[in-house]
Amino acid sequence: MTKGTPARPGIAALKSYALVSETPVPLRAKLDFNESPYDVPDAVKERVLTRLKAKRWSRYPEFGSGRLKRAIAAAAGRSPEEIVVGNGSGEIVLAAVNAFAGGGELVLTPPTFSLYPQLAAIAQAEVVEAPLLGKDFAFDEEAILRAVARTPRTVPLICSPNNPTSGVAGVGFLRRLADAAPVLLVDQAYVDFAPPEASALPLVDEGRNVVVFRTLSKAFAAAGFRIGYAVARPELAREVAKAVLPFSVDHAAEELAVVLLEEPAEARERVAAIVKERERVVALLKGMGAKVAPAFGNFVFVEPPGGEAESVRKELLLRGVLVRDLGPLAPGRLRVTIGLPEENNLFLSELARIARAREEA
Repeated sequence: MTKGTPARPGIAALKSYALVSETPVPLRAKLDFNESPYDVPDAVKERVLTRLKAKRWSRYPEFGSGRLKRAIAAAAGRSPEEIVVGNGSGEIVLAAVNAFAGGGELVLTPPTFSLYPQLAAIAQAEVVEAPLLGKDFAFDEEAILRAVARTPRTVPLICSPNNPTSGVAGVGFLRRLADAAPVLLVDQAYVDFAPPEASALPLVDEGRNVVVFRTLSKAFAAAGFRIGYAVARPELAREVAKAVLPFSVDHAAEELAVVLLEEPAEARERVAAIVKERERVVALLKGMGAKVAPAFGNFVFVEPPGGEAESVRKELLLRGVLVRDLGPLAPGRLRVTIGLPEENNLFLSELARIARAREEA
């Protein structure tokens, strides 16, 4: 007799986080994953490899990742006691959701990062939605505040800049939300591409119950090594750390992070170049009749000229350009990563050709 799958109902009902491989041949521009268009410099790679060769690979990484915490703290102007590190920021977001919203409620603002409902299900947290508003996909501040007032175990998770819409939540609103909620979780994976005033770290300095998540995947181009961290008051940081498995950051990721943080100037220059490109791309998209939400990440959220986002995505794919269609999460919109200037030009020219062909049909 074959037994059924003994999964917890919340997990069994969950749709797996899945990606469909659609790499065109030839691939001319990969603008679908919000990755940096720049690689880690060769000189940095050589330094990391040299340091790794000097290590004993049979030994576990340092317990508690003290060296990595000190490096992050020094780079961010924080104290090591405020830092929690993990295998990508997603691991730490899950730890915080488990610690503070597990068995309670998690407020989400769709369309937002599609992984969040999976994290809620793992933590046995019920999702309460406060959808974004209007053509600019603004945060519905009053609806979020009402949602947080539901129970003492209702915790908001705000993505700012938001993935996929690229908008930001004002720090004034986040302050109100932190005062209303037992704890506020703020995912700022893309904040390096936003103005300095978008940072939620001042709320930590004010002593509020706020956990801010950051990553080296985007601005530092280290997505292949999974390095994330959280910043919070030491009392909160200790609770989050309890839900992170030990040794989750391996030798290679730690060495890369330390080297990158020792010399951040090149990362800052590349961020500035991406922001400049983003503004150019937004202006040209609007000039051809596309609708573009306010953009503060390394990507833009676009309704193509004439609509029909899914059809446009498929036509771009045939032309060697990969962009992201969010499907039911955000019907009619494409998320397009800002690439190198030549990749952006290719996307724009092919999109213009598709639009002209439709007008002439």
